[in-house]
Amino acid sequence: MLKVLHTGDLHLDAAFASLDTRRAQIRKNEMRAAFTSMMTYARMNGIDVVLMAGDIFDGRYVTRETLQLMQKEFEKFEGIICIASGNHDYADTSSVWRNTAFPDNVHLFLDPELTSVSFPEKNLTVWGYGFSSKDLTECPFAGRQIADPGQINLLVCHCDITNGRGTDAPVTTADLRSFGADYTAMGHIHNPPQAGEKWAYCGCLEPRDFSETGPKGACVVEIEKEGTQSSVRMKRVRFSKRRYETGTLDVTGCTTMEDVRAATAGYIADAKYGEDTLLLLRYTGTLADGLVINGDLLGEMGLFCLKTEDRTMPDMETLAADSGIRGAFYRTLAPALASEDKEEKETALRALRYGLAAIAGENIVG
Repeated sequence: MLKVLHTGDLHLDAAFASLDTRRAQIRKNEMRAAFTSMMTYARMNGIDVVLMAGDIFDGRYVTRETLQLMQKEFEKFEGIICIASGNHDYADTSSVWRNTAFPDNVHLFLDPELTSVSFPEKNLTVWGYGFSSKDLTECPFAGRQIADPGQINLLVCHCDITNGRGTDAPVTTADLRSFGADYTAMGHIHNPPQAGEKWAYCGCLEPRDFSETGPKGACVVEIEKEGTQSSVRMKRVRFSKRRYETGTLDVTGCTTMEDVRAATAGYIADAKYGEDTLLLLRYTGTLADGLVINGDLLGEMGLFCLKTEDRTMPDMETLAADSGIRGAFYRTLAPALASEDKEEKETALRALRYGLAAIAGENIVG
């Protein structure tokens, strides 16, 4: 049996621009720690081959600290490591991939032509290709087939199965089946779709923003082969320190920020989120009496990070019938609130919220 750890889209040294400086540095360190944890798992669990399917670095810049960490972890691993460059860490002549000495157990696929490396002692051939520039408009293994179906054949690649006309090495399930690898380790899609029988996207190792929700990690694959027939078992293992989550909370009926706080605390408790979670919570519903939700007043609520979006609406019917200053203010904004121009409508709604809050003597910092 061959045991494979399939990872990719690590994006080491990502900027985490949406976080403040302190938390961004924490996340950068946690990204490296997740990589170390993954390599420790590989050593402790009898992994034979580590396949890294591109975008190991977040762009072409990588710190010396991160590079030294990678080299150290690669040296400690006694198995095989095969790396394919991706569209973010593409291997042009000035890239780290072409100008760094890696340990002998590391095999790099840096060019868009499909090549292979054989390991007779394991009855194994690993195929791969890499990005040498930002774009790769064709599938390098389309129309190709494995050379020896009696061996275990692995393919590691950065590719896009969602866009047949894209610039990130578009592939199809027909390409994958025709090539005939016993397992294809794919990178590029951070929220992986359902795996195929003999291929999968690993997803990212650590999430970077609210488009990458849920726990993240890598794939551990066990392959057994008799003759030309192979069986593949794959499981996903979490290595991420944090998780990004998004949600919606209806706060209709809340009249104070304390009411909002209580509703938020209940939502977080019900979802069982904790210190490992970065949550983007969107508030909806109808608020009266000029209440504007101020996320800064909530703090972190026991989470690593809480970000909020106020998508609530004032009670328009009540405002339309109001004979006082609140009603007059609403009627002044009514034409813009009914505008078909989305930006104008959103600006008017924001002005209405803040104006009603000011009239009610509420804090208008939102």
